[in-house]
Amino acid sequence: MAKTISLSELKPGDIILLHKPKGSKISFIIGLLTHSKVSHTAMVDYNPAYFLEEGAHGASQGNLTSEKGRALYIRRLNTEPDTSKVCDIAWEYIKSGHPYPMSNLVFMGIYMLTSDFIPNTLEGGLVKEILKLATYELMRLFNWKQQPDTKFPPMVCSQFAAFCYDQAALNYGPEYKIHYKDSINTEFTLLQKILDQLGGSSDKVYALEAPEEKMLLRAEDMTAAAEEYCGQLIEQMQQKHLLTAPSEVSDSVIAALYQYGREFLKLFAGKEYPDKDHATADEIKEVLSGLLQFQEAFITPGDLLSNTENLMDMGELTYTDAELAKYMNTNAD
Repeated sequence: MAKTISLSELKPGDIILLHKPKGSKISFIIGLLTHSKVSHTAMVDYNPAYFLEEGAHGASQGNLTSEKGRALYIRRLNTEPDTSKVCDIAWEYIKSGHPYPMSNLVFMGIYMLTSDFIPNTLEGGLVKEILKLATYELMRLFNWKQQPDTKFPPMVCSQFAAFCYDQAALNYGPEYKIHYKDSINTEFTLLQKILDQLGGSSDKVYALEAPEEKMLLRAEDMTAAAEEYCGQLIEQMQQKHLLTAPSEVSDSVIAALYQYGREFLKLFAGKEYPDKDHATADEIKEVLSGLLQFQEAFITPGDLLSNTENLMDMGELTYTDAELAKYMNTNAD
């Protein structure tokens, strides 16, 4: 029988890992790329009917009524320190009111590069469109980051939990530190496939679709567009067995990953790149290799579910409507 945990047994700061929602195509793609049944992370608030998360509208407080019918898996540090202090840190972050990368979209390139997904011709066109949307979002966040009152860097949902625990370890002691197992084997990833492919073509020049300034002008309703492209990509990926596996990654996908990578490193590593309409193979290799250093920094929900050394599996959260109502009727804070 599967292990379960009740609302009354939850502790502030417990990590909640949420099963892939049926409606979100972006989350479904992330699950496929990371080979995980979970796609989002939150933390239990002081009141167990509420949780703290990073979402499309920034760091915020949510409640379990919005997650009815979705499997929620609970993880807890085996040292069992007072993790209400982690909630204190999360609330400081929430009150800062900073923006959040839309629906994990900006990290789609990282998930793709560190997965074993090699897009075929049909998938490649969709991948290119998704990466363009991710690049637009990175540009938006970079512009926001230049504001003088910016305190915190933007981050992905599971990194929010890791960040709060890291801060608690710095403030209160090493018992708050989450320890991760070995990183994934990069030998068979899309990134390694591209680096191998570029290795023998250092003189090749790749055309970029548009310079940075023109890409910014083409920003659109990214939520709707990303969901549409991801839906089409899911259909293609599920029919993969009908198609011949590609021997090489297309030039257009490589160029899109390069433009995505440049904006990612500008935002998170402070790199600067001249705006231009082409890139050499060596320039692409430099950028994509630079992205590899972030593989461990951007922890996925799947990592927190099954790739740590000191998080205990507390089971799947179960509760009745009456039990939830009892906690909902008390002070949320």
